[in-house]
Amino acid sequence: MFKTSDFTKDFYRTGEVAKMLKVKPITVARHEEKGLITFERTETGRRVITKENLINYFRNRSLLVEDSTRKDIVYARVSTHKQSERGDLDRQVEKVLAFMATKNPSNVEIIKEVGSGLNDNRKNFNKLLTAILRGEVQRVFVSYKDRLTRFGFKYVETVCKHAGTEIVVVSEDKEKSIQEELAEDLCAIIHSFSGKLYGMRKAAKPKIDAATEKLYGGEKG
Repeated sequence: MFKTSDFTKDFYRTGEVAKMLKVKPITVARHEEKGLITFERTETGRRVITKENLINYFRNRSLLVEDSTRKDIVYARVSTHKQSERGDLDRQVEKVLAFMATKNPSNVEIIKEVGSGLNDNRKNFNKLLTAILRGEVQRVFVSYKDRLTRFGFKYVETVCKHAGTEIVVVSEDKEKSIQEELAEDLCAIIHSFSGKLYGMRKAAKPKIDAATEKLYGGEKG
């Protein structure tokens, strides 16, 4: 049996996989032909398997023991404090926890956040990504995909797969409050651009030194 932490390389050769399985390389090649394992080709044509695909291969063959020290994280987010105050954030957590209970959770941690899904610099979201990159997270549970991010979900998913972390989405259906969320996000965009535009205009104004201001400050016309 293997643990996720045993896979320390980004790529593995056919011979390395065969050695781990204690079989001949030709056996591993046949597994590819049967669609049991997915290899990639290097620029020189050499066959290799990514860490992500190898972990999935071992997991599907029931040869993988998930690290008990890794965490299952519930990530919940709403766009505004108003939504949080009326209980939307807590209900979101309760929904995910109820679903998680059927998935044999371990070392559960709950991360809540109030912030726009368009904001790519959310404090707790960055905390989550850091933990994933450190290999500390086994699974991330979210109620909907856009709880993680409004756009760019595929990028987050790619990072998670590379780190051996699974994203578990409770519901693939659209949220009923999607219109409200989008309206809040649009307001956030307008506010952000307005602030940047004001800053640019302020920076573009000619600066007057103190002596000149004192000399002409009282004059009009």
